[in-house]
Amino acid sequence: MPEIHKKTTGRPVDHQKTQRVFDAIDDILANEGISGLSIERIAKNAGISKATLYRRFGDIQGVLGAYVETFTQNAFDQALQSKSVNLKSPLDLEPVLINIGIALMTLISQPRVVAFDNAMLASGPRFIEFKEALYRNGPQKAVSQIGELLEQAGISSPLFDITTLGDILFHIWRSGFYDRVRITGQIEMDCQQLENHIASGTRFFLSNILAEEYK
Repeated sequence: MPEIHKKTTGRPVDHQKTQRVFDAIDDILANEGISGLSIERIAKNAGISKATLYRRFGDIQGVLGAYVETFTQNAFDQALQSKSVNLKSPLDLEPVLINIGIALMTLISQPRVVAFDNAMLASGPRFIEFKEALYRNGPQKAVSQIGELLEQAGISSPLFDITTLGDILFHIWRSGFYDRVRITGQIEMDCQQLENHIASGTRFFLSNILAEEYK
């Protein structure tokens, strides 16, 4: 199963239509859960033709894969917008990671993302292959990109590979934050508190990894 279905037709992407598609997904998930999602329903709610959706995304898996991947990639793009990624040391890396952590935690605490996550969980053992594809486009992609930045800055560990290090940092950022948001639907941190949470977690991670590296 491909992670993303993109049809190359030579036509420019209509971002307004794409946003309407994503808004339609939000609406269907909020009212019916994942079982209500189909190309036909999304097209009807978005006010565009089924042919347009099939041409652009290929199938329902392509639509939802693009939905997850777009929000994940946007978080990284915004975090790295004014930052150099030509990292040479952990000191260069720290502010970049903090920005990425803030962007990702802000993303996954959005009501639309929480609703999507909960809909996936509520569907139980159904759609397993589909959920795995969404996981690759979302959390796994985020962890992989974090790992690439760690590697670029020369971060390593004798105990963990670079992808595992990225996963550890991602879960440090989530700890004490995301589960509460997902269950209660409320964010109990303001922007400054979230920044402090991400910064302290990032520094804890880097200090422990560097101490381990130079033992």
